[in-house]
Amino acid sequence: MTMQAILLHKYGTENDLTFEEIEKPVPKDDEVLVRVHASAVNDWELGIIEGKPLFMRLFLGFLRPKLKIMGTEVAGVVEAVGKDVLKYRPGHKVYGDLSAHKFGAFAEFLCTKESAVAHMPTNLSFDQSAAIPHAGLLALQALRDIADFRAGQSLLINGAGGGVGCLGIQLAKMHKNVRETGVDSTEKLEHMALLSFDEVIDYTRQNFTELGKQYDVILDTKSTRSPAEIARALKPNGIYVTVGGNMNRIFQIAFLSRFMRNKENRQFHVLGLKPNKGLEYLTGLVEGGRVIPAIDSRYPLEQTPLAIRRLKQASHKGKIIISVAAVSLPLSADE
Repeated sequence: MTMQAILLHKYGTENDLTFEEIEKPVPKDDEVLVRVHASAVNDWELGIIEGKPLFMRLFLGFLRPKLKIMGTEVAGVVEAVGKDVLKYRPGHKVYGDLSAHKFGAFAEFLCTKESAVAHMPTNLSFDQSAAIPHAGLLALQALRDIADFRAGQSLLINGAGGGVGCLGIQLAKMHKNVRETGVDSTEKLEHMALLSFDEVIDYTRQNFTELGKQYDVILDTKSTRSPAEIARALKPNGIYVTVGGNMNRIFQIAFLSRFMRNKENRQFHVLGLKPNKGLEYLTGLVEGGRVIPAIDSRYPLEQTPLAIRRLKQASHKGKIIISVAAVSLPLSADE
């Protein structure tokens, strides 16, 4: 049997992605076969397509990509299981982050380890569920596991209008007497206000590190500022966590973090995501109505290059979804 998938045969741009019919995978003894209903686009996919930063080609393939089918996040239905799988049965709705399990969600079917997925929230659609595993866990692990964000603290999210920011502010709002500031572009300010940020900053007009304000925690999805600039915006004992963005800045922060602590004990961290760690906890928050994903737009599988192009434009508000079973035109961000 065959299936449809988006494949990458050479590094380049989204225009080098191809929509093809290939052989449907068969699960190994310890794998589940998932019929994919939805996925989402992330910086991971953009980096793989471009083969950047170049050192990543040591893992991805130097001249051409070893990874043919991308897709970090998945939401779908288990169609078959290997004989050693204990947790799932055909018909179970599952979702998860595949970044530690060879990706593969830009296709109608994928095989993966049962540890790569969890039971899907009962109150969400497939599209909504696909918006959660990667972005939600970046926010959760940064705020809970590293920063230990708690009641009475202040938080700034740089790149607040995207998937991580939309979920991060909701996780922060679970604590009492907190104050959140969101930083993003002009076109996202209204969206961030709707997310209930206490203050929004337009980075095209103001540099948040030069406003004389300091925060207990800074969650950075863009990594556009130097460690010295960031230090000005951190309170004594403040914690900075970057989860992605400018790779040169990330390397700079990773290298200098051990030297950046001073007598005021400001801390700098680069989050190394642990895929699916905390996903069941996040599922409980979603089912309890405390966390709701924001969807920017939806594209059918064959229009994945258009979804990647929208990601590159950096104007998305929330997550960009690949509705794998969809055949209609994409839902615009204004609908």
